[in-house]
Amino acid sequence: MAYTHSRLRKTLALVRIGVGLLFIHSGFYKVSSIEFARVDFTDFLYNSISTTAVDFYGNFLTKYVLHNSTKIAIGLGFFELFIGISLVLGVLTRPVCFLGMLYQVNFVLATWWQPGPGEPLWHYPDEQLRYVFPFFVFLILGIGHAGENWGLGSLYHGRRHERWEKRWEVKVVPGLPTPEPKIPGTPVSPTTKPTEDAKPN
Repeated sequence: MAYTHSRLRKTLALVRIGVGLLFIHSGFYKVSSIEFARVDFTDFLYNSISTTAVDFYGNFLTKYVLHNSTKIAIGLGFFELFIGISLVLGVLTRPVCFLGMLYQVNFVLATWWQPGPGEPLWHYPDEQLRYVFPFFVFLILGIGHAGENWGLGSLYHGRRHERWEKRWEVKVVPGLPTPEPKIPGTPVSPTTKPTEDAKPN
């Protein structure tokens, strides 16, 4: 069981680092590319508002995002860099995974391809599920304590485990016998005195 648990933690750490590297690559492109800030992101917004976004989210993009698209595009790049660097280093893994989940929810709402009257909910599964899987990846990394292995988060978790061990440490008072499990049929220890019932008649 211990071997399986250790292997699972290492697997989560590898996934965490891989996802972090992908976000670093994506964020660096968004920050360094003028074309993305001025053209690509604006085209994405127009396409989402007119075609793919859910109704209420399309209104949100129109009112609050479209007019500041260039600044928000650069901010998204730095945001992805922050997520990627934090995941690679294993720092603040749980809060970062929570932010990553919210980030993917925004993409899901912007690219959902809302069905028309009488159409099934899953009429474009390839487009609708594109950002659902990263959402669950962040969820698994956050729940699985992915920052405890091969990351700076192991320092914090190690200190936390030490505090818990000290808090729950069983302190033996000198002069009292140490607690031992009582197993039927076991011989009486030579250091312990037999009770009245254990004395021979």
